[in-house]
Order: sequence, then C-alpha cells, then structure tokens
Amino acid sequence: MATFLDVTALESFSVIFVFLFVWLVVYALLLYTRVFGQNQFVSILIGLVIAVFTIISPIATLIVKQIAPVFAVVLILIVIISIASGMFGNASIESLPGLKSIVLVILIISLVVGTLSVVRENIKVPERGEDFGEVSTVIFHPNFLGMVLILVIAVFTVGLLASRQM
Repeated sequence: MATFLDVTALESFSVIFVFLFVWLVVYALLLYTRVFGQNQFVSILIGLVIAVFTIISPIATLIVKQIAPVFAVVLILIVIISIASGMFGNASIESLPGLKSIVLVILIISLVVGTLSVVRENIKVPERGEDFGEVSTVIFHPNFLGMVLILVIAVFTVGLLASRQM
C-alpha cells in the first residue's frame, strides 16, 4: 500500500541528485576559495566535469549517496549553532574561533570514514592464492594496509623527533 511517506520512487532519480550535489559542491568550493579568480565559467566547467566523472563511476556514486546525509546534518547543525549564537549576542559564526576547525575536522573525518567503508564493502579482498592483477586488491590487502600504517607512524615519528629543539 502506498503512503505519502513512500519515497522509494526517488531511488531512480538518485543519479540526478548525486550529479547536482557534486556539481554544486565543487562549484561552491571553487568560488569560495577563488582558485580561478572571478572567472565563474571555469568553475562551472570543472564542477560539471567532476560531476560527470562521479556519475560514471558506480563506486563514486555510492560514496556520495552515503556521505551526503552526513554533510546535510552537519550543515543543519551549523545553522542551528549560528542561530543560537545570534540569540546570545554573537552575530555570526565568525565570532566563535574554534567552531570552524571543529566543523572542518568533523567533515573530513566523516568523508574519510564514509569513503573507506563504502570502498571496503564494494571491493573484493584477495584470499590466499588469488590474482593480484587488480590495483584495488593490492591496495586493500591487509598486509599492504599494515605496511602503510607502519610507514605513516614512522614518518610522523621522524618528523616529530626532527622538529624538537634541545
């Protein structure tokens, strides 16, 4: 029985939503950072190309479908915090110095965790004796991931030890 809450018909339009979401986010980021100055055509074109590449790849489309709700919730929380800070006398979110960095860290962590979880679910991990001809089977093999973790820890250790001045 169909109800007014039944939104399963929107699943067929999810590719269009992903396309629009990626296009607008890339365009907004390029305008905000002013990488290309005041030239909006280049920003629109780059956003369009990245959005097309995203909908061509099924795994990229799945990643955007998983991460977009988290970004929506974070943006709604930003609006609520902005309204609350306006009620207490702070007119803008700019007056809260640490909030931008906290929101940025939350967005980056959600992006990385969401991306890795979707990729891990959709990539086959090789067993003993499997063919390592695909790049994804090599990258997501537990031995390779362990080696990368040890290398990252070593790089940060050397960097922190070298930066200390005695």
